[in-house]
Amino acid sequence: MPSSDISRPAHNYPSPSHLSSETPNLRSSFALSRQIQDLEQEIGFRLFDRLPRGVKMSEAGNLFLNDARRILQEVNDAAARAKRVACGLAGTLRIGFVESISWHGIIPDSIRDFRERRPDAEVQLIALSSLEQIAAIQSGSLDAGYAVPLVNPDHGLAHFQVGIIKTILAVPKGHAVAKRKKIRLRDLVDYPSFGFRNGQSPMSTSA
Repeated sequence: MPSSDISRPAHNYPSPSHLSSETPNLRSSFALSRQIQDLEQEIGFRLFDRLPRGVKMSEAGNLFLNDARRILQEVNDAAARAKRVACGLAGTLRIGFVESISWHGIIPDSIRDFRERRPDAEVQLIALSSLEQIAAIQSGSLDAGYAVPLVNPDHGLAHFQVGIIKTILAVPKGHAVAKRKKIRLRDLVDYPSFGFRNGQSPMSTSA
């Protein structure tokens, strides 16, 4: 028994005070009376008690009416929520990020701005390396991510630059390169160093 067949006419019924001798046009409406009788027959109980002068909503009918109105409101609310999701105004956004570059700057600022602009949307932040983010986006378990640039970007994903990462070289005090105003990577070839493993930083290359 479809719910719409029950809730729609019940939702349109006037309150009991309107179904009295003071409303002769409504009492004499054969179409409305027939509709009520058909509905009562379908649901198996009386919605109204017939009185000498007018009708009075039964206890069961009053409960049915309140529930029908509540259900209709829930349906309307569900449609509104679904529409917001369809329009991109609500829902869940899964974003990956690399912890070492996400403490300040464009990444936390943009996430904060998004939450202010889309308060109905849920943001799930997932800490992953850049390579892990690519795999997660390709598999569909991640919607977007903040990653460092790749040496060979052949992943097939749309990407664009949102900021610049400043790299700092730390050397002991008095080190030979500390006196230089400008340092190139090839200037460090002969010096032992350490950094991220290849799997953690796509920009790193094997020695």
